[in-house]
Amino acid sequence: MRRRTLLAGLLAFPASARAHSYKQGSIAIGHAWALPAASGDGQMFFPLVNTGKQTDELVAARASVCTLIELRRNNRYDDPPLSSFILEPGKPFPMRPTARHLRLMGLRGPLAIDQRFTVILDFLNAGETEIEVHVEHAPGD
Repeated sequence: MRRRTLLAGLLAFPASARAHSYKQGSIAIGHAWALPAASGDGQMFFPLVNTGKQTDELVAARASVCTLIELRRNNRYDDPPLSSFILEPGKPFPMRPTARHLRLMGLRGPLAIDQRFTVILDFLNAGETEIEVHVEHAPGD
């Protein structure tokens, strides 16, 4: 059963992104990428899978490239940010432009294609982990 769950989690990530993935406790984190941005705010994305038996939550993120990171359900920025992303066991949690994403607020500089930066993710149960984010037009570009 554990092997089947792990296989399902790997299949949720694009083939090109498998080498750029992370594991923190029971949370599998796929290829992290951000859209290019000249200034102001940016967006970043990565798929998640909770391979454990208990619900977990992504509760916060921080990075040196911006002043604040919000958890967003969509691009309607007049709606308040979410307090967490709930990660149900065995259920893939995708992110994409115009849907769930992390909003990078107050960019300290532009995000340019092929740039990389680190983000620290904070999960309620799994704890903190640092990931590398690639700036690209689409995942795997």
